[in-house]
Amino acid sequence: MSHRAALLLLSCLAFMPLRVGAQTLYVASLRSQSASGLVGSLYTVNLATGTATFAAPLRLNGVKPVGVTGLAVHPATSALYGITSSVSPNSPRSLVAIDAASGDTAVIGEMATEGSDIAFDASGTLYVWLPSRRQVAMVNINTAAITPLGSPGTADTSSGLAIDARGVAFVISGGAVGTIDTVDLRTGAIRTGPRLTGAPFPAAINSMTFSPSGLLLAVNSNAGVPALTRLVAINTATGAVSAIGTLPDDSDASTFAPASRDIGQVLGTMSGRTLALLALILGSVIAVAGMMLVKVVRR
Repeated sequence: MSHRAALLLLSCLAFMPLRVGAQTLYVASLRSQSASGLVGSLYTVNLATGTATFAAPLRLNGVKPVGVTGLAVHPATSALYGITSSVSPNSPRSLVAIDAASGDTAVIGEMATEGSDIAFDASGTLYVWLPSRRQVAMVNINTAAITPLGSPGTADTSSGLAIDARGVAFVISGGAVGTIDTVDLRTGAIRTGPRLTGAPFPAAINSMTFSPSGLLLAVNSNAGVPALTRLVAINTATGAVSAIGTLPDDSDASTFAPASRDIGQVLGTMSGRTLALLALILGSVIAVAGMMLVKVVRR
């Protein structure tokens, strides 16, 4: 090993990144469950337990609270976008950009028609579901202008929208006892799918998102005030719904987004045996690099 290589190895070990990336499920509520009392909250969800943890209050320009009904992450930039509900006390029916760490929210523009959920396809095109028109539309992420696809249908209940890795879009018709349908994103044509069965609440599916592994997750609601909500998984082939965990009241939006965790948090999730093995490996590598550096310096 050369002098330069040994120094490089030691430098890499000494200045290892203190943060590591991960895909985290985020959920947003229309009303707050935090001590701040603000309308709208952002949560992270542990999929293993279904437990939600408060992350930040959703505040317009860091001050005014907003209620978010749809979340989506741009596949290339990882920027987090949302749409506000018509019941939001500030900037209702708008496309917004959200800082997941702080909850700070910036309005991009007001949408001509209220949407119930949003989703990006792999190319970075944003789509919104318009329940009042039972229609999908493209959204300009710079202006919030919408372009409906196909012909409008009969108004339906608010529904989730999700797009899988193949580019197939899924929506729910008729609430949590309705059907899980597919939408052709070229023409806007809707194809009726299997009927949903097994949802904890029959009223509504507020939002949907695909996990990195391809599992369709959704927020199931009883549509009350406040609304009781559950995190559920939906089998797109059969329509079977299975409960995962209880979400904060009024949860109404969900998406997976890259999240950074301190290395200490990551190590805290490892078993004692794994930590001991990791320490042994790192110690051995550092010892070897140190000995090689000493030999190089003595020459």
